[in-house]
Amino acid sequence: MGKRLGDILKEHNLASEEQIDQALRIQVGGNRRLGYILLKMGVISADQLLKVLSQQMGLDIINVDQEFSTEVVDLLPRYLCRKYTVLPLRQEQKNVLNVAMVDPSDDAAITDIETYTGMVVRPMLAREPDISAAIKRLIPFSYRDLVNPQVYGRAARLASICLLVLLAGGGWLAYRYVMHERYGTVSVSQDAVTYKNHDLMVGVEGSGKISLLGHGAYTKGFYSVTFPSVDRLKVFVDQQRPNFSEKQATWLAWLIKGKLAASAKKTPPTHG
Repeated sequence: MGKRLGDILKEHNLASEEQIDQALRIQVGGNRRLGYILLKMGVISADQLLKVLSQQMGLDIINVDQEFSTEVVDLLPRYLCRKYTVLPLRQEQKNVLNVAMVDPSDDAAITDIETYTGMVVRPMLAREPDISAAIKRLIPFSYRDLVNPQVYGRAARLASICLLVLLAGGGWLAYRYVMHERYGTVSVSQDAVTYKNHDLMVGVEGSGKISLLGHGAYTKGFYSVTFPSVDRLKVFVDQQRPNFSEKQATWLAWLIKGKLAASAKKTPPTHG
């Protein structure tokens, strides 16, 4: 078994016994890594932590630009990359995803990434400035960044303020807001109809295929599932009911029984 991070730091005179003990007391009851706490305390620098982690875990410090492959550009949304300071690099055989990380021992980050992608994460050590710069340059902003809980939380607070203004300004605008909150929005294009509400998106293609995208209130990852019919979607939603909030479940039930059922009747059968 390799040496503990605290022991390596003391051996290199980068942290004292007292500083390590203080950081360990702060760490109790949380999921923050010791190195992260010492870094925030100003005991060690980012480069010092990187070199110690490299020694502790036997990992080389990689060049993210040399390791990055465009095939993984859409695997992780930008907000998740920023949250954990990580960058997807390359997909290997046997469903393995190479991921550049500032701290490859961050189990919480690895678990979230594996849950989101359904792949096995192979951590690779890289410098924080290199990862942050690469996220801005290489990972595109997408709708998944719009529906993530952090952005949605700010949007919900703003909507509450707007509601007060609408109520003071007139009943009709307030009514429209309530309808939007309950039923969401509908976007119609040439080939599809898209319904959005409560961090969820349901798309109906002209062929009759239905897609469910978005974030369940009680799940860590995101849904991205396609169904051949409304009935198959209903079965899936019933099975996943514990993962949806009451608002999400109510909206999905209304959508399936009303809008989607009506669309299914109008869609002609497809022939293989």
